[in-house]
Amino acid sequence: MDAAQNTNRNDDLDMKLNSNIELYKEQYSTETARLGATTNADLPKEIPHIEGWTVGSLIGHTGWVYRFVSLCLAASADNAPSRASVPEPPPGEDVLAWAVEGAQQLEFDLAEADFAAVRPTWTGPQPALWWLRRIANEVAVHRWDAQAANDAPEPVAAALAVDGINEILEVFAPNRMRFPQLDGKGETVHLHATDVSDGEWVLTYHPDRVDFEHDHRKCDVAARGTASDLLLMLWGRLPASRLEIFGDESLLSRWQSAAKF
Repeated sequence: MDAAQNTNRNDDLDMKLNSNIELYKEQYSTETARLGATTNADLPKEIPHIEGWTVGSLIGHTGWVYRFVSLCLAASADNAPSRASVPEPPPGEDVLAWAVEGAQQLEFDLAEADFAAVRPTWTGPQPALWWLRRIANEVAVHRWDAQAANDAPEPVAAALAVDGINEILEVFAPNRMRFPQLDGKGETVHLHATDVSDGEWVLTYHPDRVDFEHDHRKCDVAARGTASDLLLMLWGRLPASRLEIFGDESLLSRWQSAAKF
C-alpha cells in the first residue's frame, strides 16, 4: 500500500470512528449499567472460559480499567499514567460499589472529553476517541463474561460487535498477536456476519501480520454466524464450533491460540 492509499484509509477510518461516537457512548452507558447489576451472590462464580477468574475478579478488573482510562483522558500525549497510578480493587463485596463509582466517573469524563485531543494509549499517542471506542467494546465483552457465569449471556449488540471485530483487526492483531503461533503463510479466512449488512471480512495470515479487507470471496475457511458470535470467537470466548464452518477449521483454532490478547 503506497502513502496516498494509506492516508485515504486512515481518513476513512477516522470518519467512521467519529460517526460512531454516539454508538460508543450509548453502549458504554448500557453495558456498564448491566454489569453494575451484578449481585453479591454472583461474585464467587467462576467465569467458565477464563481460567482462574471469578465474577468478582472481573468486576475488579473493569473497575480498575475505568479509573485507568479516566487518567489517560486527563494526561498529555507524552505523559502516560503508570499502572501503579490506579489502586488495586478492594476485596469482597466492596468491589461492586468501587466499580460502579469508577464507571460513573468515567462516564462524566467521557461526556467532557475532547475526542480529537491526543492522549496516551498502549499503541502510542492517539485521539481520545481511541479510548471511547476501546472502553465501549471492553465493557460489552466483559458484561458478556459476567453473564456467562450464570449460563445466560446476552449477545453483544450487532453494530457494536461489527466495530469490535474491526477494532481487533485494526488495533489488537498488529500489536498483540503472537505471530509465531499463528504461523501465517498466506492462509485466508472469510468471516460473514449473518445479521448485518456490513459484516464481511477476508483475513490473510502472514508471518508478521494479518491483512484484512471487507470482501466476499472463497477462502481456505469461511465462518458464518451473528456478529456477536464472530466477535466472541475472535476473543476466544466461544469455540469456532458455535459457527457455521466451511473449509479448514484449524485456521480458526490457530487464531484463538495466537490471539491471547
